[in-house]
Amino acid sequence: MIDNTKSLRDDKVESLIKKYRDEGFTVIQNPKVDQLPFDLDNYQPDILATKNKNESGLIIEVKTSISPVSVERLQSVAEEVSRHPGWRFLLVTLEDIQAESLPGTSEELPSWEEIIEQFSQVSKLIENNNIEPAFLFLWSVFEGALRKRAVDVSIPVERLPVIRLLRTMYSLGELSISEFDIIQAYLEKRNRLAHGYIQKLDSEVLHTFIMLIVKLLGEWISNISENQKIAVLEVVRQIMSSMTKNNQENTAQTNQKIQEIVVSELHNHPKEKEILAKIKHAVEKEEGGNNFFNELQHLSDEYYDTSTESKNQQVNKNEIILDDNAQIALDALPTQEKEKISHAISYLEKFPDCPEIEVPNLNSSPDNDFIAKVGIYRIIFEFQPKKVTIIDIVNYKRIEILYGLLAKAKI
Repeated sequence: MIDNTKSLRDDKVESLIKKYRDEGFTVIQNPKVDQLPFDLDNYQPDILATKNKNESGLIIEVKTSISPVSVERLQSVAEEVSRHPGWRFLLVTLEDIQAESLPGTSEELPSWEEIIEQFSQVSKLIENNNIEPAFLFLWSVFEGALRKRAVDVSIPVERLPVIRLLRTMYSLGELSISEFDIIQAYLEKRNRLAHGYIQKLDSEVLHTFIMLIVKLLGEWISNISENQKIAVLEVVRQIMSSMTKNNQENTAQTNQKIQEIVVSELHNHPKEKEILAKIKHAVEKEEGGNNFFNELQHLSDEYYDTSTESKNQQVNKNEIILDDNAQIALDALPTQEKEKISHAISYLEKFPDCPEIEVPNLNSSPDNDFIAKVGIYRIIFEFQPKKVTIIDIVNYKRIEILYGLLAKAKI
């Protein structure tokens, strides 16, 4: 296991040396103390990569995930390196987050101005009630700020996986116990969302996270300008405004659902009016209580009207009966025509009040026999109170003959 780890580390070192040389760096592996551009108190890195005649470059330490990393010791080295313009100290491990660019060759992290600008964009997601996407976006802002802070204070862990990054920043005092606990809990939520699992969040989670990020930005941005302070405060104002608007909409939706449930349960209850009076008394002293009750009362009235109308419609429906001949004729029709006829028959439930279907000569037959027109077909039916009997369904070519026979049969 140890030999395998050493082999992986050696492969990493060789890979980095090749890549830096391909980028035009002069590279020395395991440089001696006198080969370093400045005194690092007998510290010897794994790689020295220089450019511009040693005026700038990278001092690199390569570690595996198994070998212990004394970040405090490396931090003192990083602080000394940062005092020399053009130079940067890098800790590279086998656990590093994936990046397309070569470590240290380009600015991989956003500036504080860019982080503030990103932070401001979360208000649009919150305004549209996109809570989970807003949380993921906030996490990317937070993690970018955390890595940026590590670089600023010469803690060479900006390339580590987030959980090791968090623990190191906490152990070195960049995060308090309460902050670390919140972030660690939120990391679990972030991981579930990022890996496709369902993780429902509420606005309180966002509020806590936003306030934490605002606090950390204020502490981490060194020499923050007045314009940056104003920008952060404006971002918070926009976000809080979006959250307030969103909460109001959610409250209104919740009230509507509650009102619908109450009205549904109270309908036809023998003490409906008494219960409504108690509800009114209970909420009238609360802020918005009168509006809530008025909406409830209005919904109750609408429910009653709708219910009464529905009952009346049900009372006025006719029973539809198909004679044997009519059923045989219907079954023999092509599928498309059969659907048209069945649809037309359903309108006769409201006969004689059914404008959707043409029934000529409504009063022509004293025997209550009627003919409804549906394309090239005719529905012959008999109407009695609350009852429509379908006698036959025929093609218009046979209607005169059939109707004549029907009339004769009645005689």
